[in-house]
Amino acid sequence: MLVLACTPADTEDTSERPTLDPPKEGFGFQLSMEGTVEPYSEAWLCSVYPIPTTRVESVNWTEFIQNEGTHHLTLSTPSLTGHPIAPGNYNCEDLYAEMLTEQIMFFGNQGVGSGEMHLPEGIAATFPANIDILHEVHYVNPTPEPIELYSYVNAYTIPEAEVTDRIWGGQVRDEYINIPADSEHTEWTRCVMNEDVEVHFLASHSHEKGSLFEIARYDGETETTGENFYSNPDWHDPMIVQYDPPLIVPAGSGFEYTCTWRNPTDQPIEYGSTSKDEMCNMSIVHTPFSMSAQCEVIASSDGVLWDGN
Repeated sequence: MLVLACTPADTEDTSERPTLDPPKEGFGFQLSMEGTVEPYSEAWLCSVYPIPTTRVESVNWTEFIQNEGTHHLTLSTPSLTGHPIAPGNYNCEDLYAEMLTEQIMFFGNQGVGSGEMHLPEGIAATFPANIDILHEVHYVNPTPEPIELYSYVNAYTIPEAEVTDRIWGGQVRDEYINIPADSEHTEWTRCVMNEDVEVHFLASHSHEKGSLFEIARYDGETETTGENFYSNPDWHDPMIVQYDPPLIVPAGSGFEYTCTWRNPTDQPIEYGSTSKDEMCNMSIVHTPFSMSAQCEVIASSDGVLWDGN
């Protein structure tokens, strides 16, 4: 999985669909989708379409606009070598349950209505040629009126001769969550890198019961956890943090991340994909480019270890 991130800019009105001019020819490409979210409803929409370029692209920065309050957006590909899903619009829950076993993600964000992300000079994210894009948007409409959904992402490229390194990344997830009724509950996960990396971005993801997401460094050799250096009290915002200079993370060391939730309901809450379920995911973006590099889970508060599947 390769995750790009972004920083907030000005927000947008959700009542109409604004526009975002695409990059000039030869300087990048645009990925987009639209839809409608009915009153008092939750929409998890997926659009599958071919990438609008026929060559390998090296993306150095991105710009996006979307509905303010979007729960999350992801751009991924179902496959690097084929076209397993016919182009069209889908309910994401059905698509993931019935058709998808694995995909590679290129970009993700949530919450804010617009923003940009700039990689360091010479660093690029690779978009292969002739792949299909899976454009996913999750949005909750609590209003009595339909909302016109929009998501536009501009990817700006640099010439191959200017590329000095490429990013890769992934996500670590706690998929065994059990938050008791009427409680404040905390769970933690420890993971260590299986290769030496330099981490450029970290981000968090939880749902509406999430009250705090924290990350600390973890030394697998000494089995010690450092002080929290990342703290996000707002579940709406993935708080994508760029590190310059990047964090040096040798193989065998990594992170301990902690999620705290407040559950005021009379029912327990477990892991799931809807806004009423919960998640506890940490995203990492690093150099060098290595598809085998990952932060492997070695311990958790409940003893259940996520294996990356």
